[in-house]
Amino acid sequence: MDLEVFRLTADMQEAADQVQVAVNLVSDLEAQAVAVTQELASLESRRRQIDLDLQETERLLADGKKRQKDLKHPRDIQAYLSEMEFRRDEKDRMEEEILKNLELQDQLKKRVSEIETELARSRHDLSVLKGEKEKENRERDEKLAALAREKMDVEQGFPEDLLKTYTRLKGSHRNGMVVARLLDGACEACRMSLPPRTVTEVKKRQKIVTCLFCQRWLFLPDRGTEGEQVFHGSSEKGAAPAK
Repeated sequence: MDLEVFRLTADMQEAADQVQVAVNLVSDLEAQAVAVTQELASLESRRRQIDLDLQETERLLADGKKRQKDLKHPRDIQAYLSEMEFRRDEKDRMEEEILKNLELQDQLKKRVSEIETELARSRHDLSVLKGEKEKENRERDEKLAALAREKMDVEQGFPEDLLKTYTRLKGSHRNGMVVARLLDGACEACRMSLPPRTVTEVKKRQKIVTCLFCQRWLFLPDRGTEGEQVFHGSSEKGAAPAK
């Protein structure tokens, strides 16, 4: 029952993690959409400013042409020509910047559209996932409640000192697993091979025999269940059968 509680609790945590991954994806896409939209707005603001500067430059060029016929002194003519060359260079630069600005805006608008499409899909997937996991977790909650009631009934038949020992061991072992199957002369939890004497004591079924390495209670399954897997990924990592 404790192993089933652990499995159900782990499944609920995994469900929560899956939902969180989906939530993070939606949040990331929302942040991307905001960032690209802000960049697009900044580009548009810059383009409007360049348009105003370009209009002013074109006005100055037009005014300069009107003043040209009034220039007589070579120095004034040279200054005028230098100014007009500068204005024309500025006009060319601003027109080029506007073209690049518009091109970049087109790229960002396409990116915004892609993000919004992906965001809509991710929000839908998140909604579906939440619904599925909430339903699964409600079923798990019902199973956990039933297990809690069943455990209370079973605990009433336990000797008090034995139950205290079991509870203490459950708190000290990984996954809360206190009992372990004897399999091919080894503890199935820690995978350590046990001395023949210990194996014999377990087979006698006359007292509680603990694993010499992980201190779990050892048991032999009934013959009809010897081939069943009773532990769900609960063996100790890194441990290997002793030679």
